Amino acid sequence: MRASDFEIRNHDKLDEILTRLCELVIRGQQKNQDLGMVAAAVLDPMNNCVVGINYPTRDSRRVHAERAAIDSYTARFGPVPPGSIIVTTLSPCCHPMEERAGDNCQELIELHGIHKVYCGYKDPTQEPSRKTFHTQFTRNPKIQALCRAFADTFLKDDLTELSFLGSPCTKDCSGHRAGYAWSQSKGGRVAQSPFSPSFNNGSQLHVDGK
Repeated sequence: MRASDFEIRNHDKLDEILTRLCELVIRGQQKNQDLGMVAAAVLDPMNNCVVGINYPTRDSRRVHAERAAIDSYTARFGPVPPGSIIVTTLSPCCHPMEERAGDNCQELIELHGIHKVYCGYKDPTQEPSRKTFHTQFTRNPKIQALCRAFADTFLKDDLTELSFLGSPCTKDCSGHRAGYAWSQSKGGRVAQSPFSPSFNNGSQLHVDGK
């Protein structure tokens, strides 16, 4: 194995993919289909790019975005080839999770022989002790902020709140948070989603300077 097997290049292209993944998360929230707040992609050396998003199973578990992307890739193209890279809005999990479907994402990535992972935000709750892939994070501050906002909807300890910046919300306020982050990334636009009033309210809070 060579050092070049772990090198991550063309950051502009990878940031474009991260931007697409952020848009995928936002569209998922707008559709109100219980899709998650993490999206990922497999990019192979032939520039085939297959995306996936965290989604629920029938037994109330969650398929993580990395698994969704890898499953979709292998269904279309077969085994993931050497030199491929995982692009994800949140660094891969490595600890046990009752709600997760299948093994943790670190083990999954290693199982497929993938040596490069490019992330939008580092999950502070996951600290891998040993891994066989190189992880690098975007330096684009807007992408970092948006990916962190997505992650904060389920990583923060205070998500039992029933209001977000003074606006009433239900469950974990994830719709408000996602809409707020979306408006930040769009320079202060107000969302007009017919499916998620909370997403619209979150974007309005940012426009109002909350």
